[in-house]
This record gives sequence, structure tokens and C-alpha cells, in this order.
Amino acid sequence: MTEQDGLGRPAETTAEASQAVHVSGAAEAEFASNYCPRCAARLAARSCKLVCPSCGYYMSCSDFY
Repeated sequence: MTEQDGLGRPAETTAEASQAVHVSGAAEAEFASNYCPRCAARLAARSCKLVCPSCGYYMSCSDFY
């Protein structure tokens, strides 16, 4: 007999559940502000700044608000 969750569906294994959380978390974490508006490279976090490793563009913490 298989285990079921509270809704009568087969219960997920721990590996399946953690993989589902990892995938959905990655999708939610993608924001346009994480990419350079000049060259579209992913910005790197440096203290309270986001710096573009490709072209040198940066946003300071005051630019976020």
C-alpha cells in the first residue's frame, strides 16, 4: 500500500519534494533587476551594489528604491 497525503494523492518522496521546491524557487528568483540594462549580462552583488562584470554598469542601493 502506498502512502497518501491529506488529499488522497500519493505522497511525494523527500527527493521529489526538494526538487520541486528548488525548481519553483529558481523560477521565482529571476527578476529583470538582476540583469544589466546596458548589455543584458547577469549583475553580480557587491555589498549593496549590483555590478555588471561585462560592461562595468552598476546600481547602488539607493537606485533600488
